[in-house]
Amino acid sequence: MKLHLLIGLGLVTGLEVYGQNVQKIDGADTIKTHEKKIDEVVITALGIKKDKKTLGYAVQEVKGDVFEKAKEPNFINSLSGRVAGLNVKNSTDLFQDPGISLRGAKPLIVIDGVPDRTADLWRINADDIDNISVLKGPTASALYGSVGKDGAIMITTKKGKKGRMSISFNNSTMFQTSFIRIPKVQTTYGGGNNGKYAYIDGSGSGSEGGGWIWGPKLDQKDPTTPSGYYETPQYNSPIDPSTGKPIPLPWISRGKNNIKNFFDTGVIQSNNLSVDWGSEKATFRLSLSNIYQKGIVPNTDLKTTSISLAGSVNPIEKLTINSTLTYNKEYTSNFPEVGYGPTNYLYNLVLWTGADVDVRDLRNYWVAGKEGYQQRHYNVSYYNNPYFQAYEYLRPYYKDNVMGNVNLEYQIIPKLSAKARVGTNVYALNREYREPKSYIGYGNKSLGNYTQINGNYFDITSELGLKYQNRFSENFSLTGEGYVSNFYREQKNSEIRTDGLVSPGWYNLFNSIGPLFAPKAGNRKEFEQINSVYGYVDMEIYKAFFLNMTARYDKVSTLPKGNNGYFYPSVSGSVLLNQLVTLPDWISFAKLRGSLAQVSNGKLANDTYGYISAFEKSDISWNGQSTFVFGDVLIDSNIKPETSNSWEIGTNISFLKNRINLDVAYYQTRDYNNLASIPLSEGVGYKTYLTNGNVFQRKGVEFTLNADVIKKSDFRWSTQLNLSHYRKYLKEAYGGKDYTTIYNAANGRNNFIRVGERADKLTAMPYETSPDGQLVLQNGYPVNSTAPFESNMGYSDPDWTYGLSNNFSYKNFSLSLLFDGRLGGTMYSTTNQKMWWGGIAPGTVNQYRDDANAGNNTYIAPGVRVVSGSITYDQNGNIKSDTRVFVPNDVAVNYNAYMQSTSNAFESNYHYYKQTFIKLREITVTYNFEKSFAEKLGVSSASVSLIGRNLWLASKIKNVDPDSGVDQLQTPATRSFGVNLNVKF
Repeated sequence: MKLHLLIGLGLVTGLEVYGQNVQKIDGADTIKTHEKKIDEVVITALGIKKDKKTLGYAVQEVKGDVFEKAKEPNFINSLSGRVAGLNVKNSTDLFQDPGISLRGAKPLIVIDGVPDRTADLWRINADDIDNISVLKGPTASALYGSVGKDGAIMITTKKGKKGRMSISFNNSTMFQTSFIRIPKVQTTYGGGNNGKYAYIDGSGSGSEGGGWIWGPKLDQKDPTTPSGYYETPQYNSPIDPSTGKPIPLPWISRGKNNIKNFFDTGVIQSNNLSVDWGSEKATFRLSLSNIYQKGIVPNTDLKTTSISLAGSVNPIEKLTINSTLTYNKEYTSNFPEVGYGPTNYLYNLVLWTGADVDVRDLRNYWVAGKEGYQQRHYNVSYYNNPYFQAYEYLRPYYKDNVMGNVNLEYQIIPKLSAKARVGTNVYALNREYREPKSYIGYGNKSLGNYTQINGNYFDITSELGLKYQNRFSENFSLTGEGYVSNFYREQKNSEIRTDGLVSPGWYNLFNSIGPLFAPKAGNRKEFEQINSVYGYVDMEIYKAFFLNMTARYDKVSTLPKGNNGYFYPSVSGSVLLNQLVTLPDWISFAKLRGSLAQVSNGKLANDTYGYISAFEKSDISWNGQSTFVFGDVLIDSNIKPETSNSWEIGTNISFLKNRINLDVAYYQTRDYNNLASIPLSEGVGYKTYLTNGNVFQRKGVEFTLNADVIKKSDFRWSTQLNLSHYRKYLKEAYGGKDYTTIYNAANGRNNFIRVGERADKLTAMPYETSPDGQLVLQNGYPVNSTAPFESNMGYSDPDWTYGLSNNFSYKNFSLSLLFDGRLGGTMYSTTNQKMWWGGIAPGTVNQYRDDANAGNNTYIAPGVRVVSGSITYDQNGNIKSDTRVFVPNDVAVNYNAYMQSTSNAFESNYHYYKQTFIKLREITVTYNFEKSFAEKLGVSSASVSLIGRNLWLASKIKNVDPDSGVDQLQTPATRSFGVNLNVKF
């Protein structure tokens, strides 16, 4: 019966049984499986190693192997789909941080036990990562105090190993050759408005149609013209010397492939050389890395270089010293501007450039005779020539990072040791904005400008403590550590910019037309200090019961005296059922766990000086003298820091000799004392009142399933499924109100939320509808709703976030596949809305548009109109009475004007779309050379891999990749293909 069960589960092949030992394949370094050992050791807070079976909270590890082959410029991207509860929203834009959330909040980044409060994800070299432990709740990270209140991503870097010296070289080269999804635009009509266009001077006025893409039809035959097509003056028309006016050119679709013709093939090249060596007394590892990324936008790139030295030494008996020092440089001469607006490439290239313009003709981006002064474009009032933007609007970025730590442990007596740790984090940042003359922003045409931004950062964490460890008997052991700690941070930022440039193209502060300007927000010094006492106690009872208690007390400089000391307690425990009762043979291991924690935020609104009301320097001067203003925020004198109470329960069960491992976690968190800005009458001298307000509840469930499906001597198949579900609810609103507004990046606005509702609700003010859901129109146009509150457009958080990975190995070959995605969730699409608004959406190609261009109003919008009666709402937005009488809408309007007014909102669910997608995130095929062959080459081992990233996407939303969870006209997502070479000497 047992054998039949195993065959049914696919865990027996031939005569193989689940207890069989698997031999290592000679000459091949096979891929890692997802097999879970009962005595697995993981990295927890402070870098402490603990048996996973003893933990009372959820921790999930990712081995450093996954970062070695399929390289991403940012290692966080490679975590997509690999950790239950960790949501990575990958950005398609160069040098933009991916959005990461762990159980609905942003986790702390910890490197070798030392928190990185700057959270600069770009300076961490993937080749130096040994493993990553994701501590999923505040219980797991409470020892870090307020910065660890939302969990932590623990990064442990590689160290030297005992043995002979070894040298490793790892090269990955990836090519971004094609797009996984790009906006599909219509190429039937060109620029202009109401079917008319004639270039005058590039101002967009008059016959140029205001910059719309609602112009005449392209490729229309006209036997009366020299070309045989309809002709009209255009921006690139030659000038008639006799009249001084542009000569008409054929109005044809030259720019059908503008997106593909503008973007380049991107390249990501990574090289790492490492040397490690170790003896009984000392070990060391030296690593040199460089990553070069050529952007798909012309003249953009990103380079990061890292040098890391890690080592340990036992200079005398009982003393161990571990240390790591890393220097990293991030530098680029230019990277793209992001966000909707004239500074965005797609804004100029996709939304507001019709197929009448061939982007390749814009490579010559200066007006002849006005080089350095005037860009050349079909419209020089609203939009920027994409090549002009790429080669003239430059954004250099140079950042030098230094990270280091030293750990000492001295064994005072056999059961007691002293420990000390010092960790530091330093960076120097220099940024520039080189804005050329005639550059277009919202509402202005630049005289040329130059901005310098400098930042300097330094922090140091010093800790001193004792560790006690004793097994009192076979049935009881105790481990505890206690520390005193000091954290100090200082940060200095300065910004200064010109007031126009005297000589265009010379980017120097002395070239300013007017006085230099130093904005208040960009010039700031900050100092912060935290003094702490913390520790933990671990107890093991009868090898079946495990109890962990932590406590931390912080005194911070970022809150008012008398209210700046806070306590962070946590308790967790686990029970090994397999140690207490006899379980069926097919259950190898079973554990129950639970935890409680309380953590608080040590700052108000994450502002170092947010608790201070004082005069501030104004950006306005009077007769050359600086002026000062008092802040417009009144701060509650009894304001408290934001606090979270959290609890978690879970289980971990292994089946069939650990061939299948299931981990389940359920958690709830109550977030209270959340800050609320309450509007005030300006008559009291303030605009808002900052106090404690809303209360939220977060809860969710996470599943991780690992299985070694097949384990034979020459073939293995392992799989992992990560699945998580998360919700956040508004439980109380400030002042006892039954509603509040909450900002959500998924639609870029504040949303109306009632008490008891999900906090991720997306709302908007819709049009009026009839009781059966038909659009109500007046004079042929939609009627705006008169309800006092906005309507629900959906929810931004997905129902489920998932990742599925499969690893196969056959002899010297291995194959890994990673799929991930989201089920449910809603996002607003700026791209789709603007495409309908601007006339570039394929759906705007129809007979109604032709009629409108001919001056005929023929479009009758589906819906009804009111012939009598009215509708009224109560104060909560519910319908009180509805006496309206309807008839089908029969009023014809101009199609072009209707779309410019509505963006086809009603028919497109107001441009709110489901985020549901599945993506083939990664595929890697590796061949490990035979050991005998490798030795002939003079190396100890070698492998070569073919790699693909972001190869396939399935989703219903049009024109954009929903991966990032927001749509602000981001760069099209690309497929990446490449090769990896890994050699060890």
